[in-house]
Amino acid sequence: MKLFRGGQTASAVPATAVAGPDHGPVIVLVKGSEDSRDAVEWAAAEAAARQSELRIVHAFRWARVLDPFGNTTVDPRVRETAEKVVEVAERRARRIASGLRISTIVFPGKPAAALANAAEHGGRQSLLVVEHDHQSGRRTWIRGLSRRTTNSVAVIGLTAPYAPGSSANRVVVGVDGNGGPQAVLGFAFRAARRRGTGLTVVHATSFDQHDDIEDTVRVWQMAYPEVDVRWSVTSGPADSAILAESAAAALTVIGSTTHRWLRRLLYGSTACTVQRLARGPVVVVGTV
Repeated sequence: MKLFRGGQTASAVPATAVAGPDHGPVIVLVKGSEDSRDAVEWAAAEAAARQSELRIVHAFRWARVLDPFGNTTVDPRVRETAEKVVEVAERRARRIASGLRISTIVFPGKPAAALANAAEHGGRQSLLVVEHDHQSGRRTWIRGLSRRTTNSVAVIGLTAPYAPGSSANRVVVGVDGNGGPQAVLGFAFRAARRRGTGLTVVHATSFDQHDDIEDTVRVWQMAYPEVDVRWSVTSGPADSAILAESAAAALTVIGSTTHRWLRRLLYGSTACTVQRLARGPVVVVGTV
């Protein structure tokens, strides 16, 4: 989670390769003062590596109480508690990168609405970061968030103890032959370069489509020659192949669902399965 190369800048690659969906503010959702530690630390490291702003968001619900006259009002202490949550998260982020630009937002409403609101103000290049919750059905929660925003979403948090896979400490990216791998590959190559690590391309498709994706990857390799690329080509289920490579990976990158019902059917199951079961951080690249 902390595999970042210090002092790395984007000046060594062409501007056309640098421009992409991962150079806006990093927006992290925190649930409570003692929760979301991994998400906050990962988001702080990511923002520092990008030299971008970190925005810490906490959603809360007003508690209804009666005033001395018997009228319904809200308890102001609820917002005070919310402010303390983001203060604790900010101190934790400062321990990761003391010079980081940080802003905090407390939002009266649901978490998905809070993140969507922050993303709207942060722009389409914002990266949204949430903690993986193994007990509350994160799969449904992420689907709700995806309907509200086209931004890329990072899901942070490890599953139970695991054995490292063949792509340990590398960035893993899942692509297929159904179009649109540019944004996903661009995000993955930039992530690998920032971390100073290699990239494993998992290509789940029929073998006669391999050349097209290979040509696309070769273009990105020209922009990022320092990134070592490995291939894992399979004709089996995409989610199984990606999960097999994700164990102990520095980051797993996949594409988001689209608004066309057929592509949602094809990609939605894979994206949700990888988010739920991947053994490490996952970024779902948005449709920017």
